[in-house]
Amino acid sequence: MKATSGNSLIGLLVAVFIVILASVFFVTGGKFLGGESKERADGKGKTLIGKSLYAAKDDVCISNLNQVRQGISIATDPVENTFPQTIEETRLGTQFYSCPVGKEPYEYDPTTGTVKCPHKGHEKY
Repeated sequence: MKATSGNSLIGLLVAVFIVILASVFFVTGGKFLGGESKERADGKGKTLIGKSLYAAKDDVCISNLNQVRQGISIATDPVENTFPQTIEETRLGTQFYSCPVGKEPYEYDPTTGTVKCPHKGHEKY
């Protein structure tokens, strides 16, 4: 038997250990290795992958709010400076009228023409 025949077994064990370590890191969100993990305000997305998915949905919420705000500015009567009475008067589509994370409908104030997301953590959007 050659002296190098054990090297392939050791190399395989090291590779398996690295894969397991990386899997644990991604599933636990880095907490296992002492990484700092900031919790979301709504408590969703506990793992690193889940946090990434909810961060993408947060970006969709920001985009939806920007679209609705632009629709409100287009639908505003320039002569009388009156805002649309309902958010649906922007005619964007139903997917733009609620938060993609919590599915709550956006809060629209027709007297001021402001729209905001009621989902926890989205107060500043």
